[in-house]
Amino acid sequence: MHTNIKSYLDIVCEQIRYKKAHTIIKKELEEHITDQTDAFIAKGMEQETAIKKAITEMGDPILVGTELDRVYRPKLKWEFILFVFLFLFANIAVRFIMQKNSSYIHFFTMDNIIILLMSVAVMAIFYYIDFTILANHSKMIYGIYVAVMLLLHGYSMLFGFNHGILFLNYIIIIPPLIYIFPVILVGLLYDCRGKSYGTMILCGCSFLIPALIEFDKGHNIAILLVAIISLILLLMSICKGWFSVNKIYALLLVIMPTILFLIIICHLPQFDYKLSELHFAITEPMGGDYVRTILQANIKGAVLFGKGNLGNFDNIFFLNLDYLLAYALHFCGWAIFLLFFAIYFFFICRGFLLAYKQKSQLGFMTANAILITISLISIWNIACNSGFFIYVNQLEMPFFPNSGSSSIMFFMLMGILLSVFRTGDMVTENIIKYDYFKQNFVNISENTIHISIPIPFKKNHIKQK
Repeated sequence: MHTNIKSYLDIVCEQIRYKKAHTIIKKELEEHITDQTDAFIAKGMEQETAIKKAITEMGDPILVGTELDRVYRPKLKWEFILFVFLFLFANIAVRFIMQKNSSYIHFFTMDNIIILLMSVAVMAIFYYIDFTILANHSKMIYGIYVAVMLLLHGYSMLFGFNHGILFLNYIIIIPPLIYIFPVILVGLLYDCRGKSYGTMILCGCSFLIPALIEFDKGHNIAILLVAIISLILLLMSICKGWFSVNKIYALLLVIMPTILFLIIICHLPQFDYKLSELHFAITEPMGGDYVRTILQANIKGAVLFGKGNLGNFDNIFFLNLDYLLAYALHFCGWAIFLLFFAIYFFFICRGFLLAYKQKSQLGFMTANAILITISLISIWNIACNSGFFIYVNQLEMPFFPNSGSSSIMFFMLMGILLSVFRTGDMVTENIIKYDYFKQNFVNISENTIHISIPIPFKKNHIKQK
């Protein structure tokens, strides 16, 4: 780079506070100065004179840098911050209302407030962490993740806690940890882009260790949902050309074993027992299951405003915070309940729209991994609370969880999502080479043998500088 151009670009970037945008800005300005210089040279101007004139026409570097600082500043999505605080307020409000009407369960305690504040603090921390660390250190992050799950699992087995460990009078449970696996998988897939079939299969198999730990704890539904999300992400990465493979063959290589695995699982005695409860309870008007009957009656007895006419719904001792939505409908009525879901639905749709607009492939996949995770868990939880579909293994509603561990996990995911939306556009494309060639070396047609000289296939990918 010419000294004058470099000096100009350095002065411009000194005015820009977000240092990770410097690479993009320097590249764009250099290309513009070079093009202008070439135009002046084409008119017969000397190179040195052309460079100086091109730089002069760019304008004062301090003023240019100040203007670019406004453009390339990390963008905080205030609507998502508003959503978070609405969820927090709704969480506290519903717990308070339920506590006033319940004689058996403590819904509203100081511990709940502390956990929510801790969750917000965790979200803020992950908001300021550069999300590209997921790709730059994917293997290390996966190793730490597996190690933590194994340690928690071993501790729980040794000291008798079925779901986790006891820390400062709080139980840190294992199940929510699997919710962040899709985000870790995105990092692994992105870090391995350009590789071939073997690496692609290894990325898919990375789910086995967390799944086995969860399976030992009996959390089959969490495993199933995260497996579906992971499969979707793997298929998306193949379709986007992240691997040096034939897309059709790769898709078949992933889908066919998945179908075979599901067939085998469906014939296991444990799964068959669970499957017996996965039917539409509406076919049993009297309710073959008491909990399912109560949940159905709760929907039928809900009113537009205020408490429903189900009766002593709040005194049914086994209906705990796993059925928070059912309680909220009973005590608050359809109006508040549907308003909450309208906000929740808008949050999800807005998230997917912003994910679609991401210029970074890593940002696009990370945001979608988080949003799909939140969406599927929410759908499952709503189905469980309705009583018309399923009762077994209900999951905790995102941002309205029963446990502190789940609350922290969901808010951690929200922090990563906000980090993506904050800096996702501040990354640059990097051209990489695939490990293998996509061209056929030898083609035979009509008694003729064509031998091709292989050319490495290249593709633009996003990489944080």
